[in-house]
Parts: sequence; structure tokens; C-alpha cells
Amino acid sequence: MTIEQSVRALETYALPGDAVFPESIGVDARTGDAFVGSLSDGTIFRVPGRRGDAEVWSHGGEGGRTSVAGVKVDRLGRLWTAGGFDGTLDVYDLDSRRRVARFEVGQTPSCVNDLAFGPDGTAFITDSFVPTLLRVGPGLDAMEAWVDLVGSGVPWPAGINFNGIVLGPDGRHLVCSQTNLGRFWRVDLDTRNVSEVILDTGTLEHCDGLAIRGSTLYVVVNARERLAVITLEADGRSGRVTALLSCGDFAFPTAVALAEERLLVVNAQLDKMGGTPRRPFTVIAIAEPDPL
Repeated sequence: MTIEQSVRALETYALPGDAVFPESIGVDARTGDAFVGSLSDGTIFRVPGRRGDAEVWSHGGEGGRTSVAGVKVDRLGRLWTAGGFDGTLDVYDLDSRRRVARFEVGQTPSCVNDLAFGPDGTAFITDSFVPTLLRVGPGLDAMEAWVDLVGSGVPWPAGINFNGIVLGPDGRHLVCSQTNLGRFWRVDLDTRNVSEVILDTGTLEHCDGLAIRGSTLYVVVNARERLAVITLEADGRSGRVTALLSCGDFAFPTAVALAEERLLVVNAQLDKMGGTPRRPFTVIAIAEPDPL
């Protein structure tokens, strides 16, 4: 049974700027700092792991970066930023702030959306418009087409398709959300076999960014302004939606990340692009719920 729960913000981090439209978030496990990217202009923000104000880490436009969707930090202290509609993927050394690699999808239209790391540090990347799961090895040698999703049986209508991505509970597969269909997919790292994750609710419309701890998958449900809590089977082939979390401070959220015993939720307000968003743009922290 899915339980509706109302939660409150423990902390609120204001992002400087009037048209930020932040999209994703990644946490540096070494420091607890989180990094957030602006979909509208490519600015990267640092949200301190301890108390403090969010700050600009890298201004939009630097190095030709004009948009940032997915943001993740790997175990080597490198910041990976998916370039959204730019069709790019950038990698930065966090200590020096130097860009160490740039990759281009080479197809249009493109929307490089999110990424997750395999056990060996390989990055797996979703492009919401290109029906291919991409891969970049830890040596940063090249971006390659890894899985043909349509050829693997995934329907691919117009709109935002593959979006959030995480490494599954057993460390041997990936779990991806497909936003426009509300469906989830399992990709085996060894065989590259793609199969649907069967939820007890059938579909979960407007599914977006993902985070995972053990067998608990957290799914941002953007237009419904909810955070879904899903208990996955160990093999990742099925799951139960156990809770839907709501918060009065949610504002079209698109991403979630784990930070100790908190969940950091990004309020993207993408529904207000071209309109009047609530200012300031924020990232909020909520308590990670107890297992049900």
C-alpha cells in the first residue's frame, strides 16, 4: 500500500540568481558538499555540506558551457556535468576546478540528462532524445554508444525519455526512469540486456531524478511535486511504491541526492520557464524516511 506523507524542510539553500532553473545535484562523498547545475545558463553552484550559503562554483558560459542537466561526483573527486540540449558531457577536477575532458554526443536533437557510475568507475549516461545508453570509461578516453535502447525493445515516443539513472542494489545492473511513459528499466552491466522494472502501481507518471540507498529507490515526481519511495527487489526486476512524500516547499522538483541521513531535493521550477518563478531558487533538505 502506498502511504501519502507530508514532510518539512530541515534546511533551505538559496541559489544566487534570478533565472537559475537548477536541474540536478551530485554530492562529493569526501566533503559532503553538493553541486547543482543551471539548466538555463550552465552555472554550477556549490552547496556546503555543513551550514553555510550556496555559492557560484563556476559561472555559466565558462569554457562554452551554456546548460547543465545531470551532475555527479565520482570517487576520484571529479565533477561530471551533463550538458542537456548542448549535447555535451564535461568532467572537472574539483580541487583545481580545471576541466579535464569534454565529450560530444554528435547527434541532434540531444538532451544529455543524467549519469551514474558502475563499480569500476565507468560512467553511464542517458540522453532523453537519443535512444542510446552512452558510456565513458574511468580513463576518460572516449564516449561510446553502449546499448541500443530501441533495438532492445524500449518504446521511444517524442518527449523526455530516459532521464534518471542509478546503479542497482546488487551492483550488477542500472535502473533508469523514462519520464514521458512513467516506466522504469533495468540494464544488465554484463549482458547489456534491457528489461522493464515492474512496479506494483504499474507506472509512475512524471518520474525524473533518482537516488538509491540499498534497496530503497527515491524518485522525484516532478509535475506532481512528490518524492516516491520504492522498495526494489535485489535483482531490480520489480518494486513496490511504499510512500509518496509531499512538502509545501517543493516547487517542480527534478532531482534528489543522499547526504548522510538527509535527502537534498532540487526545486527546478521548469514549469515556470518563460513565466514568473518563485525566487530565490532553492535546494531543500528533508529527513530520509524510516523504512516501511
